[in-house]
Formats: sequence, C-alpha cells, structure tokens
Amino acid sequence: MQTTKKVLIIFAKVPKPGQVKTRFQPDLPPDASARLYLAFILDMLNTTASLKGVTRMLGCDSSRRDPFFKDLAEQYGLDLIDQAGGDLGVRMQSAIAEAYRLGFDQAVIIGTDIPTLPVGYIQKAFKLLKRHSLVLGPGTDGGYYLLGCSGSVPPIFDAVAWGTGRVLTQTLQRVADSNLNAALLPFWYDVDTIQDVRWLSEHLSYLERRTGKPAAPETARVLKTLKLGGP
Repeated sequence: MQTTKKVLIIFAKVPKPGQVKTRFQPDLPPDASARLYLAFILDMLNTTASLKGVTRMLGCDSSRRDPFFKDLAEQYGLDLIDQAGGDLGVRMQSAIAEAYRLGFDQAVIIGTDIPTLPVGYIQKAFKLLKRHSLVLGPGTDGGYYLLGCSGSVPPIFDAVAWGTGRVLTQTLQRVADSNLNAALLPFWYDVDTIQDVRWLSEHLSYLERRTGKPAAPETARVLKTLKLGGP
C-alpha cells in the first residue's frame, strides 16, 4: 500500500522590529511586537512537532538563506522554501505547486498568528484530505487560518481581496464556481491587532487555569512581560 506523502507548510517572517506585527503598534513598541511574534513561531513549531508522518516546511518570507530560518531548520528539523510571488494568494499557490513538485500528495498551509490552534485541527485537515480535494479553516476575522489541498492546485486564489474581511466569502464563491469537493474545519482566531492580543492573553489565562499548564508557553511567557492595558 502506497504511503501518502504529507507536508505542513508554515508561513513565517523574520521577527525584525518594525517589520512584523505592526498593527500591534503603538500599543506595543516594535521590539515587543517582534518578541511576541517570535514566541508565536516557536509555539507553532513546538506544537506541530507532535504530528506523525508529516514533513514540516517553513515558507520563508524574504529568503530561506536568512540565518534565522536556517537556525530554525536545524533546531526543529524543518525543510525550507521561499514564499514566491506577490500577494498572499500567489504565494500560497506557489507553495502548493512546489510541494507537489517535491512529490507530496497532500499540502496544508498555516500561518504563525495562531499560537493557540489545537494541533488536532491540523490532524483533522489531513484526514479530511483523504475524501476532499480542499480543506479550509475559517477565521473569525473573515479570512482563513488553514488551507489544505490534494490532487492539484485549486483555482481559488484569483479575485480575492487579500487582507480584508471578505477573503473567506470570496474564496467560498471560488469553491462553488469551481465545483470543488471542499470541507471546513471549526472556526479559530488569528492574532493580528492589539485587541486580538488582549483576547489571546485572556484565553491563555483561562486555558492555564483549566489545564494547569499554558497552551502556548513561549507566548504566555512574553505576554506576562507586557503592559497591554484595556479594554
């Protein structure tokens, strides 16, 4: 029986102050925003390390030759590819095409703004790809936090207003127009604004009280050093 080759592609940026999570500012200074974003990356890599039978790959914004990405690849056993192209849709399309070129049968893409995402959602995405050609993880902000596909690159990336609250509805229209066999995961949230950061802090506190341990320990550690204020 032939084994299905699965890849999880994690899109990430180098956490340089002033170049990542700029929407956290001015509530958080650039260096604090960068430290928090780095914690998101580390928590995502630690969480996904438990996936079995899945190759993990970093989709590097800038260049896979950057020392930051090379160090992560060595420490966490990751493969590296560049995010090639212009807008997010082009970059995802290119990453999926590259995954197929490398011999993978199923490809799932996530970002690094979802430090509390249960790893079970990613596992479920791969299971759904056994019966569906496309899986989307809808986000509470009107976008999606996960894209999975098998068989071919789905024709869903054109005529989408990336970075707006219309991404999910426009993508679902592309799905309907193309008659794709698609499945949806449960909703989850990205952390893009300072309001999201405050909610994340409350959520992590709740999870730690309930389970006795932080769901995203690196993120929790950094959050405890920050003055978030209200509301």
